[in-house]
Amino acid sequence: MCYQNCTMRPFHSIWLIPFLGCLLAVARADEFKMANGNVLRGEVASPDEDGLVVKLDVGGFSKREPWINFSQETLKELAKDPKIAPLVEPFIELEPEQIKAKEKQKEIVIKPVPNRLERPTPKPNLIAAFITPLGLAILSVLMLANLYASYEIALFRQQPVSLVCGLSVLFPGIVPVIFLSLPTRVAHAGAEVVTAEAAAAGAGDGHGGAKAKTTSTFPAALAGGLSLAAGAKSEPATAQSQPQTYTRGEFTFNRRFFETKFPGFFRVVPGEAEKDLVMVIKAIRGEYVGKRISRISMNEMHLQLQSGNASAEVMVPFAEIQSVQIRHKDAKV
Repeated sequence: MCYQNCTMRPFHSIWLIPFLGCLLAVARADEFKMANGNVLRGEVASPDEDGLVVKLDVGGFSKREPWINFSQETLKELAKDPKIAPLVEPFIELEPEQIKAKEKQKEIVIKPVPNRLERPTPKPNLIAAFITPLGLAILSVLMLANLYASYEIALFRQQPVSLVCGLSVLFPGIVPVIFLSLPTRVAHAGAEVVTAEAAAAGAGDGHGGAKAKTTSTFPAALAGGLSLAAGAKSEPATAQSQPQTYTRGEFTFNRRFFETKFPGFFRVVPGEAEKDLVMVIKAIRGEYVGKRISRISMNEMHLQLQSGNASAEVMVPFAEIQSVQIRHKDAKV
């Protein structure tokens, strides 16, 4: 019996080892509860970012289950493993107390800076913008442009340059517009004609010198008060007795020249002084005899010809005019 007992002990010991191993395997097997209520029993086999593969206690492996399929209880248990915790923490729902604790940790505390200069209180306005160096430069450019425009407008409208520029400094922008809207100022030639007549009379009389001086003073004083028609009659009246010729080189032929020298030729119905006069223009293209200036621009003029057809006219550029003559329509050339 003693021998038999000694022989059976090793035999029972051999069967005891697998039995204890099974018990340890069952004891080590974990339960992984799913969100849908299912339970996986086994061991953690392969955790990664996409999920977890469980080595089942019944044998084999489960499919990789995403972390979102596991219950919160299982995720919290898995988070206790330092290797799996970073993978499952984004899927764990925190309690309100835990959320508040994390918010306090993330709260940024602004600490006061010592010896910090305070910013001045800005008071934006239009005047402050022009006080800056850039604003002063812009104002200077605008003022120079205003003066230049005033100078050109004064020449174009034949106004005193000093008057227009002086007023433009006081009222920039407004004065140039006002003078530009005014009609062109026409110079009166009545005083010059009367002075010329007095000089001619003094040449034929021995005592004409004193008369010429006295005669020329009175009309010159009244020249500023004469109307445009009175000034226009004086010059053509002289042309009845002797033609007046203006040649290039002595005169500049432009719009201002014709408007100041021959204002009577712009009328639709000629006056008493211009009804028997004609304007003879010698140009590069030929010679034209007209009785009226129908239109005029900055570079050219339209002359109504002396013919039976009242609508016959010719365009003459100022650059082609060689001479202009005012004579009687019956005068011999």
